[in-house]
Amino acid sequence: MYDMAALYYDLYYKEYITKSLPLQMKEEILTFTVEHLDECANLAVEVFNGELPNQHWTRETARVRLQEIFNTSGFVGLVCRSWEMQGFVVGICEQWENTLRFELKTICVRSDRQGHGIGTNLLQQLVNTLKSMNVNSIYLLTSKDGLAEAFYTKNGFQRSPRMIFMSHQLIQ
Repeated sequence: MYDMAALYYDLYYKEYITKSLPLQMKEEILTFTVEHLDECANLAVEVFNGELPNQHWTRETARVRLQEIFNTSGFVGLVCRSWEMQGFVVGICEQWENTLRFELKTICVRSDRQGHGIGTNLLQQLVNTLKSMNVNSIYLLTSKDGLAEAFYTKNGFQRSPRMIFMSHQLIQ
């Protein structure tokens, strides 16, 4: 005779827990390594092509960009993972006069996980990491008056009163 409690456990509870586990797993922030390149490139394509106008990233171009940043002296990067990649942040430390500065190149969080603290957690862990390296400041370029600027402002960044962004178009 089959025990009803065991049957219930086998049929319902195991299946429920197995299906629910990914949603219950805690995110962890890890150092960005070469093993993360492909997964982060895929995430960048998904997020940037889906949210930003006039973006035409491919998996290959996103991977090349991340590989170039990764291979640059002074690279610092973090990933947020649970059952899959949730987000990442990458940039480069560089000497500036008598201080170290960090250029934040890219931060990216899965579209369906934005607004859940992942970007803020990545940024806070990055700040802690950079402070331990005696980095004095972080700078970045972002779209003006959009969600990204609001995110950075919420996290303590401000527009620079002394610097402007300039460009020169080489190919028409």
